[in-house]
Amino acid sequence: MLLSATTATTVHGAPPRRQRPPEVRPAKESKTVVVTSARTEQAIGDVAVSTRVVDRAAIEASGAETLAGVLEEQPGLQILRSFAGAGGVGIQMQGLDSKYVLILVDGQRATGRVGGVIDLARFPAEDIAQVEIVKGPGSSLYGADAIAGVINIITRRAARKLELDARARYGSFHTSDLSATIGGARGRWSTRWSGGWHYTAGFDRDRSTPSTTGSRGHSFNASQRTEFRVRRDINLGLTADYQRRDLHGIDSNAAGAVFDRNNLTQTASVSFIPEITWDAPARLRLVAHLAHFDDHYVLDQRKSDALDQSQRTKDTLGQLGAQYDHMIAGRHMFSAGIETQLEYLSTPRLATASSDRQRFALYAQDEWKVALRPLVIIVPGARLDLDSQFGGYGSPRLAFRIDPAESLTLRASAGLGFRAPAFRELYLAFANPAAGYRVAGNPDLKAETARSATAGVAWRISPGRTLTLDYFHHRLKDLIALDATTLMLGSDNAFQYINVGAARSRGVEAALAIKFTDVVDAEVSYTFTDARDLELRRRLPGRPAHHSSARLRWKHPRWGTSAQVRAAVFGKQFYYADNDGDGVEEPLRVAPYANVDLRVAQDILGGKLTFFAGVDNLLNAGDAAYLPLVPRLFYGGISARIRTDLPKRTRKP
Repeated sequence: MLLSATTATTVHGAPPRRQRPPEVRPAKESKTVVVTSARTEQAIGDVAVSTRVVDRAAIEASGAETLAGVLEEQPGLQILRSFAGAGGVGIQMQGLDSKYVLILVDGQRATGRVGGVIDLARFPAEDIAQVEIVKGPGSSLYGADAIAGVINIITRRAARKLELDARARYGSFHTSDLSATIGGARGRWSTRWSGGWHYTAGFDRDRSTPSTTGSRGHSFNASQRTEFRVRRDINLGLTADYQRRDLHGIDSNAAGAVFDRNNLTQTASVSFIPEITWDAPARLRLVAHLAHFDDHYVLDQRKSDALDQSQRTKDTLGQLGAQYDHMIAGRHMFSAGIETQLEYLSTPRLATASSDRQRFALYAQDEWKVALRPLVIIVPGARLDLDSQFGGYGSPRLAFRIDPAESLTLRASAGLGFRAPAFRELYLAFANPAAGYRVAGNPDLKAETARSATAGVAWRISPGRTLTLDYFHHRLKDLIALDATTLMLGSDNAFQYINVGAARSRGVEAALAIKFTDVVDAEVSYTFTDARDLELRRRLPGRPAHHSSARLRWKHPRWGTSAQVRAAVFGKQFYYADNDGDGVEEPLRVAPYANVDLRVAQDILGGKLTFFAGVDNLLNAGDAAYLPLVPRLFYGGISARIRTDLPKRTRKP
């Protein structure tokens, strides 16, 4: 197995039969294989911890260009756009911010958090085979940042002799997208290469100010995945990717200064993954992963250079690890792993200009099938992290699953989690002379900690109809925040990060999926979230108590015609600001809003060509202050695909 989930190699290419544990229950839901919930391959119908999958078909039907668009319609998730529309797209899960959600790519940590956010717009949809979403405590397997849950992007791999895809799209605001992939598999080899170019002219939701809301910019991305099976029991994998994004916008401050902003970001990563299997069945997987994030941020003040800024941030993350899995007596799938991380950051915003941290971890988990009829699974697990910055932290978790009937599944889990202090929270040294304040880091910060629990039921009402209901509860303490008490240093106010306060997020999620006929299916969901700051005794900002989503999809296989409509409705949200200068923050209410997307497509030549058109944000929801959504956007395009199957003698077992 992989120290952090598997690669797409094992997701879409089933391991040899001798590796598989014996089937203990009939497959009722799907043959889709997932890896995130247990860090080992399982049919989604057999997982002990609830996992939601967005497959390739759903990604293509949505028309999404990035991971952010893929996740928009998912129950219980809220996409957040920030940084004045400069491309910073985060996510809220179970009422918690992006910094409490771990983002993985083929099981490896994504690097380059800015303000606690991994920008979801960095991940192009053309590279994604499926997205696995696991909500609830995940630190027992993955360590820091997995308090609210884990999102794992499984990238595409070649499975046929020849695979060729090309796509072109054009829309409002001169939005242009071009992408292509080519791959093939033959004998012991498989390889896939992809590239894409994307451009937008940006947008402005408030023309009364010189500032722009959405940045103008373009990006280029390229990736490859190559695998070679040395022998039946030895497989080698190599993945690599690169992305360059260049964004431009205009900012202004209350004093009337106007700035031209440029943000050039480059990311690159490479992974080498050898895998060895035995007849036990058992498997050892090793991984070496290196990722680099380079961000160059420039502010150029018009008619002056007094407030100009040029900051370059480089973040390099190296990971080494191994995981061993062993099926014992047909009832215990035991997994144990070791991993180490080395991270190096350099930026002028740090008091020390650069810093590094090391992290070492051990983890183990046993998925024990206590009984088969009815199915009862108990999953104890624990992880120990040792960090050079804040010391050690243990993350135990206990999960269980019970199927009292063939149509009913009950799941629950409880565990501890933590979020490690970020470099900027530890060592930040930042001054904003225009606004008159300074922010300092605190090297004595402790990790934020959480106690989390989830419980849920999945009821397969009838073939094609499934109802799920989940409850979640998170209690966080030692939250890291800026000290509300300021100290006067010369003419500036000085703030420092400290461990203070506590928060709670709890709620329920309900979803109903219905397949009306072979050509029509739908899903509706509702989420209630009660997220509160327990120290200030008020709601956490930017979290609607009520959120619902719906999707209706129609596809006629004989005609080759498909259509989809999806909608999300968010209740009122609260923010807090001191608008009258009395030192007390007043609540600001943001009215409820709805986001509706439409898309239609037509296949010709047996699906080799597809014409599509659509509109995003049909109701034109959003504003410049709190909801910087892209205004109503019309688009159209064409995609092409070629598939040549492998001869029978080279098909995988």
